[in-house]
Amino acid sequence: MKYVHYLMDTMRQWIFFGILVFFIIGLAASANAEDYDLEKYLAKVNTNNLDLALAAKELELAKQYVNQARSAFFPVIAAQGGYNRNFLETTQTMAVASVPGGGPLIWDDVVNNYDNELSLAVGLNQTIFDAGSIAGYRQAKKGQSIQGQAYEAGRQNIATIAKKMYLQNQLARNLVTILEASEEISRDIYQSTERKFRAGAATELDLLMAEVDWKNRSPQTIEARKNADMAMIAFKKLAGIPASETVILTESRESLPSLPEDRTINEILASRPDYRALVLSRELADIEKQAALGTFLPTLTAGFSYGLGGMGNGSSLIGDYDYSVMKLNLTLNVPLFTGGYRLSKVQEAKLGQEKADLSLAKKRDTIESELSEIRLRLNEAAERINTAQLTESMAARAAELSQNAYANGLVTQLSVNQAVDNLNQASLGFQNAIYEYLVAWYDWELAAGLGE
Repeated sequence: MKYVHYLMDTMRQWIFFGILVFFIIGLAASANAEDYDLEKYLAKVNTNNLDLALAAKELELAKQYVNQARSAFFPVIAAQGGYNRNFLETTQTMAVASVPGGGPLIWDDVVNNYDNELSLAVGLNQTIFDAGSIAGYRQAKKGQSIQGQAYEAGRQNIATIAKKMYLQNQLARNLVTILEASEEISRDIYQSTERKFRAGAATELDLLMAEVDWKNRSPQTIEARKNADMAMIAFKKLAGIPASETVILTESRESLPSLPEDRTINEILASRPDYRALVLSRELADIEKQAALGTFLPTLTAGFSYGLGGMGNGSSLIGDYDYSVMKLNLTLNVPLFTGGYRLSKVQEAKLGQEKADLSLAKKRDTIESELSEIRLRLNEAAERINTAQLTESMAARAAELSQNAYANGLVTQLSVNQAVDNLNQASLGFQNAIYEYLVAWYDWELAAGLGE
């Protein structure tokens, strides 16, 4: 009996330990789960998306280019110092005297260096006028503005992709739910047919058909789960969400946005960052032409320098000889002939202006075509939603009636399967219609310059 009691106590301990382990695992899993509505997901994308991070670095680089171009307007100040220690004497033959009365010169080797040489100099150079520096600064400023618009265009594009991806994952999960419900209904039909077969109220053929229908639905559900998992991988990657984190999508859409009102093309162009970037590029082409013309202008620079030094022998650094120098200079550089290079740069700038004009015209045509195409998609998706919603309600009613009739022996199992399939198709059609409408709406927001 003692052994039995010991065994019972041991089993209780293991059961308690197992329950505790399952509780801890469940608690950890729930702690790692995170709810995401659309707004929270978009904030996560803005913070963690690597493409946006790279674009932000490009914008920071553009700011540094402006700082570098601005530096041309400030003076350049430099200081230089040096020390020489001579270990050997350097002599030079020089005339040191002459015989009284105008006789021949007396020559001797004279030491012409000191043991120690110390020097210090400070110089300042200032550009007074340089058309190239002025144009370079304006180009850098305009480039920064272009990069800012490019960053905003990229951010809006990624936000639109994130909205679609959120919607796609919801659709994938809804598809899994629909197929799981369909598989469960098919299983219930099979079990009901099996009971009827045992009672002699159904044939073996009815039983086999019910089982085949149930088994055939399982691979569809498995495929849908796989697709949903793959969509979730892309969902997490876009926002930098850890792969181990469990994501719960909580966005609910009680009503869909109504069809948007038309906007004038000028309003749209003024609010689209990609078009604004092209406008700035056109202005940059003007600056480049001015820079090319500026190469024909002279440049004027000024400089100031001050230096001092000293020399000495033995332990003295500057005690035997010292000097100082101070200079101010102006330099005017007038270009005369460069082999036609400057004329070629002017022609290149003109071609750049014409190319920028063509790019603007092409972009305008592309935007107008894009808006027309999206408007057609929106109208079609809105009509499909109304039709699909009505079809789903009728299919749901038909499936309910067929199951009741089958339970009372009024219809065959084949009729029930057909009704369930019709309901599945109708539900998927309704979900797809909503998906297509919202995708078109997000595309309209982006194309109309209303992106977040």
